[in-house]
Amino acid sequence: MDLLLEILLTKTFLFDAFGVIGLGLLGLAAVRLSQRYQSWGGSLLSSGALLLLLGRLMALLRPQIFTPGLQDALGRSMSDVLLLAPTALMTMGLAGIVWGLWGHEQWLREER
Repeated sequence: MDLLLEILLTKTFLFDAFGVIGLGLLGLAAVRLSQRYQSWGGSLLSSGALLLLLGRLMALLRPQIFTPGLQDALGRSMSDVLLLAPTALMTMGLAGIVWGLWGHEQWLREER
């Protein structure tokens, strides 16, 4: 296998780290946007970025924390909820970011 392809497919720590850093920067930019313009879209954008970051961190840390012993202790229904939580958080976060951008753009149009 090509070395670059192997790094992209198996050694994902660097890409995960850059992704989390990028989501953190997106969250900081959204907080600054909501503070500067006082728009509800900026607040929703920052909330969405926080949910997206939280979901991504849960997805990254799940293999280390969610061991088979913990799955047995929690039971089937609770372990299913914890397995689906990162996907739900990332979906709600992305929706919040898109809705926040749309809302901020609408707010800017009304201001002009």
